[in-house]
Amino acid sequence: MFRHLTKQRFDVIIYTYKQTGNKMTQKEIAKQLNISQATVSMALKGSERISPAVREAVQKLASDAGYRPNPAGQMLRLGRSNVIGAVFPSLTNSYYAELFQELQRGLEPHGYLLYFIPAETHPEAVAAASSLQSMRVAGVVSLGMFAEQLLPLRDDGIALVFYGGEQQISEQISQVLPDRFGAGRDITDFLIRRGRKHIAFLGAQGDGEQRYRGYCAALAAAGMEARPMPVPPACDLLTAGYEGMRQLLLRYPDTDGVFAHNDDMAIGALRAAAEAGIRVPESLSLAGFDNITAGRYTSPALTSVEQPRSEIARLLVEELCAVLSDFHHARFVSVPCSLKIRESA
Repeated sequence: MFRHLTKQRFDVIIYTYKQTGNKMTQKEIAKQLNISQATVSMALKGSERISPAVREAVQKLASDAGYRPNPAGQMLRLGRSNVIGAVFPSLTNSYYAELFQELQRGLEPHGYLLYFIPAETHPEAVAAASSLQSMRVAGVVSLGMFAEQLLPLRDDGIALVFYGGEQQISEQISQVLPDRFGAGRDITDFLIRRGRKHIAFLGAQGDGEQRYRGYCAALAAAGMEARPMPVPPACDLLTAGYEGMRQLLLRYPDTDGVFAHNDDMAIGALRAAAEAGIRVPESLSLAGFDNITAGRYTSPALTSVEQPRSEIARLLVEELCAVLSDFHHARFVSVPCSLKIRESA
C-alpha cells in the first residue's frame, strides 16, 4: 500500500542521498513509498493510470533526490545493446589508451560498456561502422576525422559524438575539439622565448594539421623559418620519433629546438638525441604534445602540451548521454589546452 511520507521523513531521505552523493533509482523510490517499481515508472511518465497523489509523491522524491533515468536500460528495452563503440587508433598510442580508460570510468555509472574498434584509415573506419551496426550498439564515440564514414550510423538510430578533428564538423552533431592550433602556437612561442633559433616540427604536417599550423604561425610572427620533418610511416610512434629525429639531425644539424607531434614521438626523439651526444635541454629543447603519464618519468622529464583527458572524457560522456536522451541534441565544445613545462625545454 502506498506510504505517505511526512515532511520530516521526506527531508531525512533527501538529506541522506545528498550526503552520500548517490542518485536515487526507481527501485529505491518504490521502496520508500511502498509501491511497485512498475508504478514508479508509470508515475514518472505521468501516466493517468496512477493516482495524482502517488504521481506527485514519486515525481517530488525523484526530483529532489537527484533521480536520473538510466539510458542504458531504455536502450535495452528498445532492442539495442548497452555497448558504446570507441573508434580510435591503436591503443599503443599512449594518449588514446589513457583517454579510453577515462571514458570507461565515465560510462560505467550510466550502465554502458565501452568496446574498442581500432581504425587509422578511412577504409578501416568504414569496416568499423559496419561492425558497430551489426552489434546494435547504443552509441559511438569516434575521432572527428572519421565523421564522413560514421555519420550514416545515425540513420540506424545510433547516437554519435566526435572527438577532435582538424575543424568543426559542419553537420549538426556533438563534437569535443581541443584547441590544438592555439596550443601549437603557444608551445612554439615558449621555445622561441627560450632563445631557440632553429626549431623543427617532428611528425604529421599539412594544411589541416592544427598543431603544425600553430607552430608555423608562431615562427612566422617571429620571422623564423619552419623545419618540417615527417616521420617514417608504418611503424610504432616511439620508433617513428626515434628514426625521425635521427634523420632530422642529419638534415639540420644546427637544430636547437624540436616540437614533436605527440609525446610518444618525443620520447623516441629523446633517445635519438642522447645517442647522438646531444644534451637536452642544454643544446636542444624538446617538447611533445598530449602530456601522457610516461612523459613525467623520462630523463629529462618531458615538457608537453596537455589535452585535459579527464575533462575531455567527461564532456564526451555528457554529450553522448544527452544525444541518447534527445537524438537531435548537438553541441560544439572547444577545449583549451595548457603547457606543462618540465626539464626537457
